[in-house]
Amino acid sequence: MATSLVWAVLDYRHDGSPNILAFLVSVSSCLVVGFLFLWIGRTARGEILRKEAIAIVGFGWLICGLLGALPFILSGVMAQDFKGPFDICASAIFESCSGFSTTGASIFSSPQDLPRAILFWRSLTHWLGGMGIVVLFVAVLGGTGAGAKFLFSSEVPGPIAESLRPRIRSTAIMLWKIYIGISAAEVLCLLVQGMNLFESLCHTFGTMATGGFSTRNGSIGQYHHLGIEITVIVFMILAGTNFNLHAAFLQRRWKAVLKNKEFRVYLLLLLVATLLLTTDLVANGLYTIGSALRYASFQAVAIMTTTGYGTDNFDEWPSFSRWFLVMLMFVGSSAGSTGGGIKIIRIMLFVRIVMLEVERTFRPHIVRPLQVAGQDVDDDMKRAFGMYIGIVLAIFFVGTLFLMVLHNEYHVEEHRYLDLETAFSAVAATLNNIGPGLGMVGSIKNYAFFTAAAKILLTLLMIIGRLEVMVILCLFVPNFYRRN
Repeated sequence: MATSLVWAVLDYRHDGSPNILAFLVSVSSCLVVGFLFLWIGRTARGEILRKEAIAIVGFGWLICGLLGALPFILSGVMAQDFKGPFDICASAIFESCSGFSTTGASIFSSPQDLPRAILFWRSLTHWLGGMGIVVLFVAVLGGTGAGAKFLFSSEVPGPIAESLRPRIRSTAIMLWKIYIGISAAEVLCLLVQGMNLFESLCHTFGTMATGGFSTRNGSIGQYHHLGIEITVIVFMILAGTNFNLHAAFLQRRWKAVLKNKEFRVYLLLLLVATLLLTTDLVANGLYTIGSALRYASFQAVAIMTTTGYGTDNFDEWPSFSRWFLVMLMFVGSSAGSTGGGIKIIRIMLFVRIVMLEVERTFRPHIVRPLQVAGQDVDDDMKRAFGMYIGIVLAIFFVGTLFLMVLHNEYHVEEHRYLDLETAFSAVAATLNNIGPGLGMVGSIKNYAFFTAAAKILLTLLMIIGRLEVMVILCLFVPNFYRRN
């Protein structure tokens, strides 16, 4: 938060914006909470074990989301659009958790009217959440013993958290160096193409975290600059790639990158998605081939990497394109990337398991070994993969039902009634950390109209999706808190 003070001072000199005090109070609150936990744990001894690591990740993200909401509340930027302390707090927590979880769903209808300090903070939450607050904690502090591995594996998105080096702390530091290096490269590329430093930083934070918060109401499309769009596409693809492959590339192990099946499927799916969307847009007479390819390629990459930036209002596209994008929300990007969704490696393995089970129907004695990331997949891992997909789908359907209950016609104005398309896509967009959906939460709209209770539900879905479901679900199991 202290970095946002720089922009708060500049805002004050420019228009007398009172955000300096808001951030000073927010920073002080974080310090008080931090020292309080430090005092509570002053007598703790021994290493962090699995349950403690899961608790740190789960509760750590929840607490960061609460503290991250303070600048939005204290700056007063929400007072005009939201009524009552509960709605203001729920909306601020929604925006904060949307940032940290790299979802990019916003409750602000006109972000470019916000003070730069607030815009910078909301984008910085993306960047911190992208590689992970807890991974940063492991990289900076270390010294957590065996618990570091559990912290790392609980926080890194994907079914298998690979370690590039024997020590988890060394791995975390390497990943952060790569993350910072690619971020710096994107900032330079955007600066060269005419974007100012502030907007280059904010859009880089959103791109590298696959988040999607923009400083403009019209997102990337408002720049009307093909070069900027291509730059963002390239870096979204890089952000959606397993960061272990980035490390392998820097170590000149190019064959390992090219032979990686998930990476090849990832690029193939992006290509197929672009071609299908382009064909549908041209066939329906919306655009010429060139314009259709431009919009389709950007939107396919933005949705599949779960970034959520936009260059066109895809909610007005033909039905096939709209619902195809919803399907891409569930697919997501690569494991070990900053993207959300189910992850391509899980989809690949799930398809192979289904095909194997079908084959066993007429060849019951066949034995075919399965591998993922070079590791043999045993029955327990197969069960875990299948269960994960099942739980995600269950949460999706139950979440949709609860959303329609919490945002019901007895508590909203007539023009804010929730239709099924909006409910489905809102839950899909938050659970998979996308941001924009369809209908009332389309690419040029926002989530401000939801009731406070509905926003809390969507906030929980964002965190569940970011932490790969299980970590958060553990916190709701009574046995988790028992000593044995």
